[in-house]
Amino acid sequence: MLLPVLALAVALAQEPQAPPPGPPPQGPAPQGEALRVFLDCDYYCDSDFLRTDITFVNWVRDRYDAQVVLLVTTQTTGGRGTDYALTFIGQKEFAGRADTLHYIATSDATGDEIRHGMARIMRLGFVRYAMTTPIAALLDVRFTPPGGPHGPGGPAREQRDPWHRWVYAVGLNSYFNGQESNSDWQYSGNLSASRVTEAWKVEFGLSGYTDRSRYTYALDETTDTTIRNTVSSWSGSARVVGALGPHWSAGLQSGVSGSTSANTDLKLNLMPAVEYDLFPYAQSTRRQLRFNYAVGVETARYQDTTVYYRTSETYLKHELDVALGLRQPWGSASISVAGTQYWNDARHPNLDLYGSLSVRLFRGLSANAYGGYSFVKSQRYLSAAGATPSDVLLKLKQLRTRYQYWGGFGFSYTFGSVYNNVVNPRFGSSGGGTTIIISN
Repeated sequence: MLLPVLALAVALAQEPQAPPPGPPPQGPAPQGEALRVFLDCDYYCDSDFLRTDITFVNWVRDRYDAQVVLLVTTQTTGGRGTDYALTFIGQKEFAGRADTLHYIATSDATGDEIRHGMARIMRLGFVRYAMTTPIAALLDVRFTPPGGPHGPGGPAREQRDPWHRWVYAVGLNSYFNGQESNSDWQYSGNLSASRVTEAWKVEFGLSGYTDRSRYTYALDETTDTTIRNTVSSWSGSARVVGALGPHWSAGLQSGVSGSTSANTDLKLNLMPAVEYDLFPYAQSTRRQLRFNYAVGVETARYQDTTVYYRTSETYLKHELDVALGLRQPWGSASISVAGTQYWNDARHPNLDLYGSLSVRLFRGLSANAYGGYSFVKSQRYLSAAGATPSDVLLKLKQLRTRYQYWGGFGFSYTFGSVYNNVVNPRFGSSGGGTTIIISN
């Protein structure tokens, strides 16, 4: 049985016979002549579709082999759509050239509409660079005339908006699993409303989460016991932000929440804030260094008496958040430091640190690392009664701690053919003639 299968595999692997005489079919540009492009787009690009749809460039797997690096970054529009910023960065003989084009996808755009729209913008951006390569002789321009002065493809018109730029979203989710001795049911919901213009950002949000679990175990051969637990939390937020220029903004933010694990029936705060970005906000998809300071009042009502022997309290607090974010052809990096201090308990501030780094070290080798650390000085909400062994094992209540940390790191190395044009979806995976080694 094995021999016929092997014979069939060998036959299929043989070079195909030359096609009959006639006009050659349309296909990819010759590899030695086409523009070499490296796509840096993470998860929001359908790279298989782009490689098969845009065939007059050579897609390469390493940025060091590319003549043009295509860096794609995103940000959310006021209508809950997505603004894809496509930056074409020249390398080698095109060093010093750079162009940025935009594709705006509406909130209800399908994945197919988005990938076709991005492909159209990419083709336009590649033309400037491809015109200096031998492949230019094979390029042409097509124009789709509009259907009249106000028809499809005609001049854009300002249409009446009955919603006045307000966007609403509602979500409901559930998850369940179980077996004979235990079961778990989780459900959550959210509601949001926002209105975003060039000068103002207004946002409201409300969300809730509940986890109901059951555990059954045998005390002896004849007796079973069942433990049922419920963990729930909810939160709401409101924010109004006004633009004060390309670097400054100011606003008012408020939050309300409750949590069984945090011993909180109700927590409410109101905090004015001001923010400065070292780089213009218009460059936020590629770089930002923000300084955000907020000060205000917070009040809380607790389920049980706290370690400070209170069932409710009101206090002043202030927060400082510094965040650096970079997205460049060499990779991406982000660092944030956030500090919170209560004025009536100034000796116990909380400090949160977070950082991530993804960088291409040299040809084929990439490294990434991420992590966070929190210095916990104030846990005013902790119950004075403490936690039972069941609370600890089932993580029903937060425990006293002086710090929290988490993180991870890894690297990948790819080698082989520099070309990345071929897409083969058979058996659900794409080929590429490369080997990838990953360590985490």
